[in-house]
Amino acid sequence: MRTGRILVALIFLGLIVPFRTAKCKAAPKSVQNVHVCCSAPLPNWGVFNRECHKSAIQASVSINRIYKSQVNLANFLMKCRLDCIFNASSVLQGNRLIQAKVRPMLERAFSSEPTIDVYESNFARCSSVVRSKYQELSPLSRQSDACDRHALFYSLCAYARLIFTCPEKMWQRNNRMCQEAKAYAKKCPWPALKMFMRNT
Repeated sequence: MRTGRILVALIFLGLIVPFRTAKCKAAPKSVQNVHVCCSAPLPNWGVFNRECHKSAIQASVSINRIYKSQVNLANFLMKCRLDCIFNASSVLQGNRLIQAKVRPMLERAFSSEPTIDVYESNFARCSSVVRSKYQELSPLSRQSDACDRHALFYSLCAYARLIFTCPEKMWQRNNRMCQEAKAYAKKCPWPALKMFMRNT
């Protein structure tokens, strides 16, 4: 009797393990359409203008191409805005995300409580992803590497996750493309994030 149970268990495992380890299909481009599928407001980073008015948007040239005599000026002009905001909010310690500081930063940038809640959760999930996959994410993004991109990637990851964490009232539930994107992103979050990053 016991032998029979073991045999049944082995057969069951033989059926379920291949399913769990099955590779994800190529991500549909619909995972890039977060703005179409989720009407959650974008952060108002302008509230940090006082702290970060001297920082520029993501630079479009590499600092390696600038003459040494211009390095100090370049560092001044090319400081990433998000990097400045995250540091002004004490959200970053080196390149690590300090989760306890995330919500106060979000409360300044958003006025919607449901949006703050979902972004806070998304940042928590993105913390380990960005740190462990940074080298893989870097070539995917078209943003310049003239300054550190950890803050940028944490933000993009948190935004990308809205495709399957969007508050119910803000989700386009009747859009078939959005349903496809949500189903894929829930099952295959890493390939979905990589596809999203290719569009940034």
